[in-house]
Amino acid sequence: MLVDRKGTAEAVPFRTLQSSFTDVAHPTFKNFLVAMWNGGARIAAINTGARAVTDAAFPAAATYVDLPPAGPRDAYDGQPALTSVERVTNTFFSPTETFADLRRSQSWWLPFVLVVLFSYLFSGVAVTRIGLPALAASAIHNNPTQNQRYQDASPEQRAQTMTGTRVVMGIVLSSFVLTVPLFCAIFALLLWVGFNFILGGSGTFKGMFAVAMFASLPGILRSLLIIGLMFAGDRDSFNINDPIGTNPGFYMGADSSAFLKSALSSVDLFSLWTLALVAIGGAIVARVKVKNGVTMVFAAWLIFVLLKSAAAAAMS
Repeated sequence: MLVDRKGTAEAVPFRTLQSSFTDVAHPTFKNFLVAMWNGGARIAAINTGARAVTDAAFPAAATYVDLPPAGPRDAYDGQPALTSVERVTNTFFSPTETFADLRRSQSWWLPFVLVVLFSYLFSGVAVTRIGLPALAASAIHNNPTQNQRYQDASPEQRAQTMTGTRVVMGIVLSSFVLTVPLFCAIFALLLWVGFNFILGGSGTFKGMFAVAMFASLPGILRSLLIIGLMFAGDRDSFNINDPIGTNPGFYMGADSSAFLKSALSSVDLFSLWTLALVAIGGAIVARVKVKNGVTMVFAAWLIFVLLKSAAAAAMS
């Protein structure tokens, strides 16, 4: 609406774009200049996002321009709304539709429930089928550095190490309801910084949290495969550190290069799937080019893998 010299409110169209600052291109900065010029005198009430200033203070009938949506409109806008179930299923078969719908609603409760549910299913089978003592021993003996320290330790120290590992393993396998949202929150913060401050996007933390939560859904399939392996395979040879052969490092021997084994273990089918979903989803929600999102996410992943592999080699 527009306020006249007498303070009377007069309605104007929602999309009115009049302004005396015609040489200022950016609408947000244009609004700032209008507000400063009028000195806050009789500013009109906000009407569905459109703002106006006084006719008296600005003879040219300047109005605040209606701010556009954050980021440019694209092919992902205007998509029909999806149900919560459709968003989950489309994550596997048509992820762009799911992430485009996250612009409308950042609800993440269903993937959270599913991921936590299947995580507890995995931990329940692991504890009952393999057992905490065997899982703790697997975690130690399948890590060359920890195994060497264990072998060099005294019997008392070995017992303490095994007990401590078993306690930690029990805590990890019983706290998914806390660790899943915690890890997603940390990941979302990194995505928010990357897509907004590096790529110039307009995503929110809540939107990136939803992206991280939906991108974790492939982990359900991984849990099911590991559960099948625990029932079908040899329990004594189960490796909790790398339980399933979905990466090249799984097939390398214990005497292989620590750097190479760590690097190739990171090239995991489910990890790459999750990263691809994160890159696509983050780009769509932040309204940046998908190819730029993919480049940034996988470049950051490559740096992380190299640093992790170098650390593994240094400790070997």
